[in-house]
Amino acid sequence: MGKCLASTSYTMKADIYVPSITQDATGAVSKVWTFEKTIDCIVRSIVRTGLGDNSVSLTPEQYINYFGSMLKLRCSQVIPTNRRIVRIRNESGVIYQENQDASTGGGFENSTIFEPRGSTPLTSFDGSVIEYETMISRQEIQKLSGT
Repeated sequence: MGKCLASTSYTMKADIYVPSITQDATGAVSKVWTFEKTIDCIVRSIVRTGLGDNSVSLTPEQYINYFGSMLKLRCSQVIPTNRRIVRIRNESGVIYQENQDASTGGGFENSTIFEPRGSTPLTSFDGSVIEYETMISRQEIQKLSGT
């Protein structure tokens, strides 16, 4: 996909990691995460309690637990659900950082680790794809090794 008007709004960057799955002689399976690429993007939090007209009302606690860890990432490509997204940043530095709580594992290089939940194409008036919006959520275990 070439440069488009939508891509001019990509004022952030994020790093994408891809898993390599290995199995040892005992049958134990492990994942090793390796850097795949850096993408240009824009990331925004969800700022309403519903996803559409058919959504149900949530209490403030439910909203924070569910949507507090979910974001919308827009970029020029689909992000497969088996990837991890880290180091979401702007020109000032990493925006989403872990608090270094020992129970979370501290993230990756102090940044929160997110996992994609699915990408949706956003189209222009003529039906051509302009960009993709991917829902991403904070990974519960904040480490890339062995996840």
